[in-house]
Amino acid sequence: MKVPVKELEKRVADFQVSMKTREIEGALLVQRADTLYYTGTAQNVHLYVPVTGKPIVLAYRDFARAQKESSWEVLPLKGISKIPNNIQEAGLPLPGILGLELDVLSVNQFERYRKTFPNVTLVDVSAEIRRQRAAKSDWELARLEESAQILPAVLEFAKEILHPGMTEVQLEGLLESKARALGHGGHVRMRGFNSEFHVGAVTSGARAAASGCFDGPVTGQGISISHPNGASMVPIQRGEPIVVDMVTVVHGYQIDQTRILSLGSLSEELIKAYEAARRVEEKIRSALIPGRVAGEVYEEILAWVRENTPYEHNFMGYGTSRVSFVGHGVGLELDELPTISKGSKEVLRAGMVVAIEPKFVFPGIGAVGIEDTVVIEAERGARYLSFTPRELIVI
Repeated sequence: MKVPVKELEKRVADFQVSMKTREIEGALLVQRADTLYYTGTAQNVHLYVPVTGKPIVLAYRDFARAQKESSWEVLPLKGISKIPNNIQEAGLPLPGILGLELDVLSVNQFERYRKTFPNVTLVDVSAEIRRQRAAKSDWELARLEESAQILPAVLEFAKEILHPGMTEVQLEGLLESKARALGHGGHVRMRGFNSEFHVGAVTSGARAAASGCFDGPVTGQGISISHPNGASMVPIQRGEPIVVDMVTVVHGYQIDQTRILSLGSLSEELIKAYEAARRVEEKIRSALIPGRVAGEVYEEILAWVRENTPYEHNFMGYGTSRVSFVGHGVGLELDELPTISKGSKEVLRAGMVVAIEPKFVFPGIGAVGIEDTVVIEAERGARYLSFTPRELIVI
């Protein structure tokens, strides 16, 4: 599916407005999610956006595919040192102030650009890009809704195949295979440095309460020291909560969802905690209103959990492993803005898409909770994009 021309034109025009506000004369973008957003192709390209006029796409590999997929002019890139010539040959002036994505560029790569533009002031434009991408267009929301359609069928498949003695890795592999057969793109993009992610966290029992390097309330044990999160090789047992935290991707757009399964009934305490998580999720959803400050919503939710549940110290982790957020933006990347987190000053806007994930973690026992992707719309709160039933799945 090709990104519509009007969609790309609006994205570039909005970015140019933010550049003009800071008196930035051009921006050179190279990060895959950003170049995909503004060009419509995920090929290996450099994108030059002037403050006025049309952008140019400079393609390493593959030029022919980039030319076919993007609606902008695509030129072959012969080397980074040639970029100033490419800009001038396109009839554009060389910038005096050039924007770069300094949140993701390596120092070595930054130095190459500094040598290529020796008399140019280099500034960071990553904040402008991330804030723009946080609010989705109708076209993007339609892609997210397509992605959301995969997960209900995946969970129905889980009911058919799950049995005692199946390892977490076996379950994860079969669920991912089902998702791929239904159109899941497979690759989950993240922006953060050293951030690694696969299909999600399919984990059960005490392994779900294991802490780790991944910045989330439920990490999982993983299969080895070198892969210390997600599913393990341990068999799933009756009566323990099974966390199925999965991401599906369609046309680059990601839906993040968590549901809890079990073979046989869970304990009464875990059932109560799960129902508390569902109430918290609804509190978060209804609080995501345009104009509100994300950090204030976070504090409001923490106060509600403290005053209305007995699980304050189990919320979003346990002990020193608790995380300081209850939701995160999703779209082309899994770690987009806004974050509904401690101290966040981000003002919520209509069109922002957030994965809200209230979870309770009990050391030595496991974790229960829920996660859904929502879009912020109006005074009534956010609208659910993921639509899998929210009840416990008992097999």
